[in-house]
Amino acid sequence: MEGGKILQVDNTRGLDGRMVMKGKKVRVGSTIVNGVIFHERRMGIAIVGIIIQALSCCFPPTVQAAKYVFHRANYCLKLKKKFQVVEDKMTTLTKIREDVRSETRKTRLTGVCEAWLQKVESIEKKVNNIRAEYYITMESNCLSGCCPNVYARYNYGKLLMQTTDEILALSEESKTMDKIANRRELRAVESMPVKRFEEQTTMSHTLKELFTCLKTREFKRIGVWGMPGVGKTTLMGTLNNLMDDEMFDIVIWVTVSKDWSPRKVQDDIARRLKLNVEKDESDTSVAGKLHSYLKSKRYLLLLDDVWKKIDLLSIGIPNCEELDGCKVILASRDLKVCNQMGTDRNVKLETLQNDEARRLFLEKVGEVSPCIHSEVFEKILEQCGNLPLAIVTVGMALRRKYSKSVWNDTLRSLLSPAVGKTDLDEMYELLRFSYDQLSDDIKNCFLYAALYPDGHDIYIDDLIEYWKAEGFFEDCKSFADAHDRGRHILETLLDASMLQRSTRPEHVQMHQMLRDVAMKIAFPNGESPKFLVKTGVKKQQIPEEKEWEQVERISLMSSDLNSKLPRAHNFILAVKSSAEGDPRNILCENEQTRVVDLSNTEIQFLPKSLFALSNLRGLNLNGCRHLKAFPSLKSYLLVPFVKYGHLENLELLDIRGTGITCLATEVRKFPTLRSLKVSSTNFADYVGKAATIPQQLEELIIDVERNDTQWNSKAQALVHELVKLENLNALRFFFPDVECFKRFTEYSVAWPDRSWRAFQFIVGLHDGGSKLSVGRWSGYLRFAGGASIPQGVQATLKHANAFELLDHEVVQDLSEFGMKNMYGLESCRVEGCKEIEYIFVGDDITLPCLKKLHAIDLPKLEGIWKGIVPQNGLASLMLLDLRRCPSLTMVLTLSAAQQLCLLEELRVKNCSNITEVVGYEETVKEGSILPKLKIMILNNLPKLDCIHKEESPLLTWRALEKIQINNSPVERAQPRCPMYNSGRKGMVDALKWKDSTLQEKFQLLYKSDE
Repeated sequence: MEGGKILQVDNTRGLDGRMVMKGKKVRVGSTIVNGVIFHERRMGIAIVGIIIQALSCCFPPTVQAAKYVFHRANYCLKLKKKFQVVEDKMTTLTKIREDVRSETRKTRLTGVCEAWLQKVESIEKKVNNIRAEYYITMESNCLSGCCPNVYARYNYGKLLMQTTDEILALSEESKTMDKIANRRELRAVESMPVKRFEEQTTMSHTLKELFTCLKTREFKRIGVWGMPGVGKTTLMGTLNNLMDDEMFDIVIWVTVSKDWSPRKVQDDIARRLKLNVEKDESDTSVAGKLHSYLKSKRYLLLLDDVWKKIDLLSIGIPNCEELDGCKVILASRDLKVCNQMGTDRNVKLETLQNDEARRLFLEKVGEVSPCIHSEVFEKILEQCGNLPLAIVTVGMALRRKYSKSVWNDTLRSLLSPAVGKTDLDEMYELLRFSYDQLSDDIKNCFLYAALYPDGHDIYIDDLIEYWKAEGFFEDCKSFADAHDRGRHILETLLDASMLQRSTRPEHVQMHQMLRDVAMKIAFPNGESPKFLVKTGVKKQQIPEEKEWEQVERISLMSSDLNSKLPRAHNFILAVKSSAEGDPRNILCENEQTRVVDLSNTEIQFLPKSLFALSNLRGLNLNGCRHLKAFPSLKSYLLVPFVKYGHLENLELLDIRGTGITCLATEVRKFPTLRSLKVSSTNFADYVGKAATIPQQLEELIIDVERNDTQWNSKAQALVHELVKLENLNALRFFFPDVECFKRFTEYSVAWPDRSWRAFQFIVGLHDGGSKLSVGRWSGYLRFAGGASIPQGVQATLKHANAFELLDHEVVQDLSEFGMKNMYGLESCRVEGCKEIEYIFVGDDITLPCLKKLHAIDLPKLEGIWKGIVPQNGLASLMLLDLRRCPSLTMVLTLSAAQQLCLLEELRVKNCSNITEVVGYEETVKEGSILPKLKIMILNNLPKLDCIHKEESPLLTWRALEKIQINNSPVERAQPRCPMYNSGRKGMVDALKWKDSTLQEKFQLLYKSDE
């Protein structure tokens, strides 16, 4: 019978013959021993036990040996049950550990508790190994598989029983150990003393952006950068104080500073965590303590004033990328440091706006005496450069100072680079230290940029070309190499906050405070200045020559001069010479002079001494509209004080906007010329001349004037010369027709070379200027008025990053130019093309680099993309601009909007049939819609009913900062999503809202243009 069946047992006798049971139910396969029912599997053990008991009376030693054997044999039995016991006990211990961690999450642990957690971690690893060995042991056999491997089972069973005992001991220990050191709670946030900035919009905006980053799961490491004194410490301290224990278990603030060391950072963190660290304890040991504590915490680490890369892991900070809910924010003056730290997002803190700077200055100064001249007040404020630290420092120094003399003396000290600025010593030390970190070649470039006056927009290409002319890039033999080096250095200075970008494209500025540092460097230890920068100098203000003996570089912009200036290596002059003056002697003969910039001046003649500058490399005459011709060399041969040469080393010449018309004759004078920038009118004598463009030319820029009616014939002749230039790698040229362009692309010996530094080609009709700001693009193509798609245009598109298509007669979408040809486009403008129905067509092509898209005057345009927008099809698009497209009824489908994950600005104007901005699609159920959109401008859309007909949780508008809607009928607006009009703001409140949170958000952003 099977062992699972039940029998009725009557008059059962035990082994001793006595009746022991009656009427009891037992399982078949059981035996009764001494009144006890045994399963057959247990019979062997029972019999052995009885035998041992019987023998114990007769042979005690033998019995002890038998007990030992029996005890060891027990390791081999019931392995499955023993294994399950270990699993169950370990599960219980794991739950106890989680309870301990939860209880001590915001406290400092005792050493006993830390040791206990380490033991649990160790036993957990041991149990994992036991799991891995279980099936191996159970299937292990010996004697060719005839019987189980008793030795292996013995060892495994012994390990199971020992592990069970260890787990039980740890469980018992948890009941009595003291977990919290001194029972002092470790607060999640320790408040930092920081200045308030309620009225500083710039700071508030940056703070808001940081909060968005903290809530974005993908951003684990965040960088904040900006020049010294801009308020990074205040921003970080404010962020620290606004944190709470809902987001993070612990917020740690560490000021790193320029003289930091890994141990100092460790000590500061340990102090914040209230961990005991001995002075003689090794850095590795401290790192272990920090890591052990933080690995179970949701931490936010705030690192302020970071000057160099910090290896956080070696310090003891667990990798935040591998932990959920952990973040690191670092503040540095240098963007390069942020990138070296592996930041996922970098946020720049800008200087204050003018009104913010004024409010802060008045707050610190207090009451201003009426006797203080407003001009003095304004100039002092201007010298602070909208930097909070400088404003606070100077403002506090002038607080309750009512003496006019004090204010005047303060202004004098701020304006004089040779005078020590005691009030701003801390500021200048920070800025000087930033300068000292630069390499020597970058220091030279930085100091050179200081030649431009306060607030001056410096054109990047000019600056780089001057650096090259000054010999800063001696190892760069070609202009292309020099431009690459210059761009690299420029990015380094921008990242280090030593220069800042201007609002004008392709221009930079030097901040006032940094320029003052450069001036102080030019006055080492009170010595004579190495270079001089002044603006608006009058004739009578020119010092005696002996006072200028040590000057190497001079900048006198907007000055009225006609007297001779001293020797200098470099001149940047914007001279307003009077009609009666003779400016031809304003330059002194100095063979070391390398650059002369007389751009945008009113000079009528070049200085007499110009042709004496045998080492002159760069001559900029751009905008000298009264200058009609180069001087004749013969007219200078009688000058007694100098032997004139032929500018045999001149490499750069810019005569755009001058009245010079004899270029074909004069350009032969410069045998080393490599960069030539001219206007089309400078070629008045060109037609019919022999070849005049220097064969060694690397860069040629020709700006075509609208009134140049002869350009077509000039262009045809010039192309014959252009195709022969072997070294040409940068060209700006207007090809009046497709045939002219075709001739260049097919016959140029240089153009097929893909190593070109820059090209800006205009093919077809020309209206005198580009809408895309030509100078910004290294590869710009404009095709206007075409009736076909030339092969040369398609081939050029492959190398372009900006494309304008204007007034094309037949093209219906840009895909006809070949989507693969447009793979590298960053900006695209389509205007006046009457047949275009869609900008792009296709569901398998992507434009991963496209950032800006303009669609203007397209009467048949029905949509941006026909078909399904592929994944990452427009992944980089940041600006979408639609104007005068009457066939559009919707700006974007919901699925298309979902692909525009980086779109920041949406502008839709004068589209008469648009009814909604984002269309509804049931198929779109997940993901985010326009998560980065900051600005939405909707003007003159008479049929606009709503932004989105159906409320969607995917449209959160979380990044929106500005919304402007004009000329849309408010009476038609019954939106189920946000909608505004340019009428009275009170009308906005009358609209129906389902989501009050969105209503409040949009009300704050609303801007009326009444």
